[in-house]
Amino acid sequence: MLFLLQGLFDAAKVDSFNLPVYFTYPNELKALIGRNEDFNIERMEILNNSTKHLTTPNSKSFTRFIRALYEGLLKVHFGSEIMDELFNIYEEKVEESAFLLTPNENSMITFVLLKCKRMS
Repeated sequence: MLFLLQGLFDAAKVDSFNLPVYFTYPNELKALIGRNEDFNIERMEILNNSTKHLTTPNSKSFTRFIRALYEGLLKVHFGSEIMDELFNIYEEKVEESAFLLTPNENSMITFVLLKCKRMS
């Protein structure tokens, strides 16, 4: 809504945008890959992330991470001309918030090594 008020997007564009995101548990991921007939799981590990190795230690790093994930989808729907301004505003909002003051790197990172069955 903030971006609407600043005139970056019109209401119809915002109302028609949907970004469904679902983060799967490792057992669900394993089952999904298992149903695929093209790949075998060679190795699967949960990588524990130590808080001394934060992936997003500041608002700039966090914004770059989010931009890398979502910019392609946002460009398609909203256009590329506003991306720099959008992410500059986003970085300011992250900086103003207490979001990164108490980093919680309890996120689960799953490493999966797949082997194509056709190449076996």
